[in-house]
Amino acid sequence: MPPGHDLAQTVAALDTCVDEAGLRAEIDRAVAGLTRRPEQSAAWSAVLRRAVAAAVRLVEPADWTWFVSGSVARGEAVPGSDVETMVMLGDGIGDDEKADLLTRAAQVHALLERCGIGGDANGVLASRSRFCRRRRSWDEGIERWASEPERDRGVVMTGLMADASGLAGAEDTLRVAANAAARRHYAVRQAMVQDATAVRATVPSRLKVFVSAGDSVDVKRAVLDPVVKIARWAALSGGSTALATGQRLDDGAAAGVLDGDDAATLHECHQWLTRFRWQGRVANLQAGRAGGDVVTLGQLSPQDRAALRGVAREVSGVMRKLAYLSSISAFADQ
Repeated sequence: MPPGHDLAQTVAALDTCVDEAGLRAEIDRAVAGLTRRPEQSAAWSAVLRRAVAAAVRLVEPADWTWFVSGSVARGEAVPGSDVETMVMLGDGIGDDEKADLLTRAAQVHALLERCGIGGDANGVLASRSRFCRRRRSWDEGIERWASEPERDRGVVMTGLMADASGLAGAEDTLRVAANAAARRHYAVRQAMVQDATAVRATVPSRLKVFVSAGDSVDVKRAVLDPVVKIARWAALSGGSTALATGQRLDDGAAAGVLDGDDAATLHECHQWLTRFRWQGRVANLQAGRAGGDVVTLGQLSPQDRAALRGVAREVSGVMRKLAYLSSISAFADQ
């Protein structure tokens, strides 16, 4: 890390940036100061949050409130994490003014891209009309997504809203509304646990690698996402307003939504995955390599390879248990 500099200093400096050059310099300084210590994840998330707020301020003030979601909002971002953004407009904003604000939101993301911070690859961006709404439209959408989760990607949207965190001191309006809607509507909680336990990718076993000669795995999709989704569902079901995955798991266990041993297991798995992803991303960054969440098992150390397979087994075991329990619950409610 540069002498006398740390990520907390970057956070403070970002609040006073007056132009793009200053914003880019502070972000570059933060990237150069990253180490392989995974405890920097929360500080790096704070840097990304402040960078978005700074970019919004530099583009032009407007009657809008910005939110981030995903890992940045939860304090769990890693180098290379993209940023999911949403905007709330006042109900008095007209269509022409909204069109202008969408253009400005695109300028915010263009500025962030030039500074090395990418927008969400799945399109959760304040520059899209779906994620730039008047307050009344957000309220109506949150209620509809929770009451009819099978429509309009209701499960995904509820998850995004449940993670939404206001920037620049704004209230967490979207998250509060999503939490309340999820408590009112059992349907979305049931849909969320089903989504969390749906198997989309796996860590191949040694036998499967030997037979198929394929040993690549998307760690985020196969292992991390299920833990994050289970924790979010448990928090919403237990009435917790926590954002961080670890705290959500603890709160879910305290509320009796999750078995205590299962919550502890997922907590340990999440900590290992955070450390593994952070160290891998920083190593790639320092070596000048492009890095993501797809890893080749044969290129891992024997210890990491065995640990990753062990984590995958533990997560899969909890997923199977919750899938079974949710199916019983769904049947009983019919």
